[in-house]
Amino acid sequence: MYGYIYILFEHKSYNDPRVLLQLLKYILRIWEEKYNTKTNKLPIIIPLVIYNGENKWNIETKLINLIEGIEELPEIMKQYIPTYQYEIYDFSPEEKLGIVGLANLKAILQTTRVARVKTGKKFDEELRRAFEFLVGIKDKKTFNELFESCMLYLMYTRDDINIEKVEEVAKKVMDERGELIMTIAEKLKNEGMEKGKIEGEKELIIEILNQRFGEDFDKRLENKIRKANEETINQIKKNILSITLEELKDLVK
Repeated sequence: MYGYIYILFEHKSYNDPRVLLQLLKYILRIWEEKYNTKTNKLPIIIPLVIYNGENKWNIETKLINLIEGIEELPEIMKQYIPTYQYEIYDFSPEEKLGIVGLANLKAILQTTRVARVKTGKKFDEELRRAFEFLVGIKDKKTFNELFESCMLYLMYTRDDINIEKVEEVAKKVMDERGELIMTIAEKLKNEGMEKGKIEGEKELIIEILNQRFGEDFDKRLENKIRKANEETINQIKKNILSITLEELKDLVK
């Protein structure tokens, strides 16, 4: 006897009250695809929500609690209600959840947390922690790519910081890699100067979506984003970390 456990990940950057319904749709799609016609059985699916909004996650995690008047219903009625729950990993600044795992993963998760912290001393502290995780990456190529991606992400998601500020904090933590940091910073600054604001934003969107979706994010989508108007670009920006491929295709069709 053997089976599979499916882990369903969903990323949220804001408190979404409909997340239970959204996850349920994903679960049903997986079950429809993975239904075992020989045994007439379904695989177990564990839904995980990763959240990095400004405030703590405060959305219900159990489907049955969305049913109106559930407290007054007799137990015999509750057996007819489908139910499941999801796990929430809250990386918002208020929650202060400890980040564990490989240096790469810790750096990425900490960077998403930094993006939600207000500027000032707290911002500098959280940014420094992200760079401390990056220091743990020994492979030079991996470090270069991840450091550049983290800087791009912060510049893209924050209007109140610039590359000089990020560079300043990074050099304090990674002094021995100062020359490399300056090279990457100079590259990003030059790219920003060469492109107009909207064109630069489009390229940053493409960069982030390429990393999110990999091969599923094809050249046709890239070209449609480059041709999209400012209103569409702003919609994509607002939901850059939670937008699905289907939603993206609908926006730029």
